[in-house]
Amino acid sequence: MTTLGPSLTITGDITSQEDMTVHGTVKGTLTMQQGALVIAPSGKAEANVQGALITVHGTASGDLTASTRLELMDTAHVSGTITASTLVLREGAVFNGIVDMSAKKAAAGKPKLVEPAQKAS
Repeated sequence: MTTLGPSLTITGDITSQEDMTVHGTVKGTLTMQQGALVIAPSGKAEANVQGALITVHGTASGDLTASTRLELMDTAHVSGTITASTLVLREGAVFNGIVDMSAKKAAAGKPKLVEPAQKAS
């Protein structure tokens, strides 16, 4: 597990193969190839973030893409575009932006057409 401390600011591209917790600031791109990402209450991501499991307690601005699950906790402040198959917004979370869950719709298959019931004569 990698932990970025509260006094640390990283500008650029980060790629991780393991769980990561951000207590500091990340500016740029954060790609989680494996493992979960947690943005702690003191953490700030001014970045485009990609990963399977993303949990935000702190602040995030940019595009957040989670292939499995994205969770905004009660202390989260997020702005940008969220793309996720599963999205959880806890009471108290602040979100301003766009949510795209079309990946979930595609995985479920095409919608089935339901014929209206015919009236009995």
